[in-house]
Amino acid sequence: CTDMAVGGYPFRIGVTCSQLAVDDHFHGLSATFGPLRSAAQIYAPGHVLWELDGPGQVRSSLGFSLALQWTQLHSSLNAGLDGLDRSSIEAKDLEALLTAQIGGETVKVRAPHAEAHVRRSGDDLDLAALTRDTVMSLKEQPPVLPPLSTSIDMTLIGKAKYLDLKGDRGEGLYGSEGEIRRLVADMGEGRVLTVSGPISVGRDGMVSGKFHVEIEGIKAWHDALRQAFPDDRETIDNAARVLDAMFAGKDKGEADLTVTNGVVLLGIIPIAVLPPL
Repeated sequence: CTDMAVGGYPFRIGVTCSQLAVDDHFHGLSATFGPLRSAAQIYAPGHVLWELDGPGQVRSSLGFSLALQWTQLHSSLNAGLDGLDRSSIEAKDLEALLTAQIGGETVKVRAPHAEAHVRRSGDDLDLAALTRDTVMSLKEQPPVLPPLSTSIDMTLIGKAKYLDLKGDRGEGLYGSEGEIRRLVADMGEGRVLTVSGPISVGRDGMVSGKFHVEIEGIKAWHDALRQAFPDDRETIDNAARVLDAMFAGKDKGEADLTVTNGVVLLGIIPIAVLPPL
């Protein structure tokens, strides 16, 4: 916290920095951000409001760097002696540029609004996140897909310890289980995908679960994905034919999918393979 200053007395406690820097040697991450401003009422020091200015730079030993910018980023948190009880963060006009350090491939993501929320629920961890009208493009090419709005509401079982002051220095999401109450992806023009069900991540990063999936605008999804991923058109066409047969030619329907170590099964028919996290 460069040029740290503490003030706000007698009614508040506030900390400001001209620059915020993070070095996490355990996970191989380093980051720098712009000025930080925070404040808490003197009678409720565990309830902190803070704002952070851009730009942000994140570098990882995994071989990528991330450049971030936003017009507004603010957050609130409630903390006790052992760690966080809950926290929320909201960003306006968020832009992220992800660059691979080997090869130089870049992915640009823009979202006019993004927010995330976490809270303890006994020993479990509740998570919720939302983005609106997110646009992704590769290098200087046009956007890969139409603007996409997404939201997720889920619980990670036994992971409230992530909010402890000491934190969890182990395997992160690896070896975890949870429940997706509702995940929605909306690409406009009637293209809506909804997923719910239990999920687990193995210690090798492979995803398993049993999901109830509802899809609307199947033809529109098919057309958008074929245009965005021309190298995968055969796979996309095969999936569309399966859905067409399953839903008797209707443009919407619902199904139960099983995922076992990354292999997606519709009944006993494998239809896709998910990469490890």
